[in-house]
Amino acid sequence: MSASGEDNSPSTLSENESRVLWALIRYPQETDQKIHQIIKMRKSTFSSIKARLREQDYFKQYYVPNFPKIGFELFLIMFGQLNRFSSYEERMRVAQETLKSFVEDFHVISESNKAFNLSISQNLTEYSKNQEKFYQLYSEQKFLTREGLKSEAFPFEITRVRAFMDYEALVARLFNFESAPYSNELIIPSGRVEKFKLSKAEKKVLVGLVEYPEESDTFIAEKVNVSRNTVANAKKKFEKHNIVFQKVVPNLEKLGLKILVFTYRKFNAKTTMAQREEAAELVRKHLSPHFYVSKNLDGFLISAHSSFEEYNRAMDEVMRYYLKHDYILEEPASYHISIPNMSIIKEFEFIPLVKKALGFGPEEDISKY
Repeated sequence: MSASGEDNSPSTLSENESRVLWALIRYPQETDQKIHQIIKMRKSTFSSIKARLREQDYFKQYYVPNFPKIGFELFLIMFGQLNRFSSYEERMRVAQETLKSFVEDFHVISESNKAFNLSISQNLTEYSKNQEKFYQLYSEQKFLTREGLKSEAFPFEITRVRAFMDYEALVARLFNFESAPYSNELIIPSGRVEKFKLSKAEKKVLVGLVEYPEESDTFIAEKVNVSRNTVANAKKKFEKHNIVFQKVVPNLEKLGLKILVFTYRKFNAKTTMAQREEAAELVRKHLSPHFYVSKNLDGFLISAHSSFEEYNRAMDEVMRYYLKHDYILEEPASYHISIPNMSIIKEFEFIPLVKKALGFGPEEDISKY
């Protein structure tokens, strides 16, 4: 039950509603016409269910920039414990404006004395500037424990991003649908990637798509002051070259999920590629992470679960494999956050960092550019 007394368990969705929600998440790049054909549902039924799910806040749609292709080098994480004698309200009173000013941070979650954030940066220097300001402020205010927060960097060139805002496996598991296996064709590429050259108009369209992901081409054209044809042509180019990708994100609390788990692991470098692929499928099957990122020696994942018991059963299955194959070097660092009680400081905020990467000021009206 939610704080309002509403029952948000998956069973509150009918079979057709769960199919539509899963299909929207599974095929975010497809048109409604294509999706209702895939799931063999009448167009009118599909359209009415989709509208109802959106109205009831079961999902949000996003356009996510393909970061390496527009000049970003690093995926960074910060995670750990905060001083339990400092309240969230006190931390926000002192630090909210500073935290909001860190445009590289796109997802920031806090609950009681635990927190994690996800960042995308053009280089380590840019990120380090923010990090120093953060540590100085939080140390002065005694918000940190003696251990403090840990941070790790994942350069895109040597990082495998198996899941980024990917909730398909989670929703498939909740509603007993068959989930697709991981693909070798990663949305965010690994290896050396050249920055893609965009025209002035294409940069404006890219910002418009990220800022207004659910709006029409006509709406975006008016907002960024280009023609509708320019928007349509830019979208075709972006799709061809994988400059942005679409994501549908479900409301975890509406689905009856109670716990968000952030897990950081250090790997044994001697494990084979075959073992890594096998482990990845095992993780997807049992934990269904919506973020799953790793380098050769370490990685992290974020997953959502209906209870501690359900999470522990799933993690036990994964740990048995890890221990059998000597896959990890030490016990993973895990942080459990209550979904009903967590505070979302930033929820997938990409606009500030995209504008910075494309040369726009944070408050600049790009329609006048």
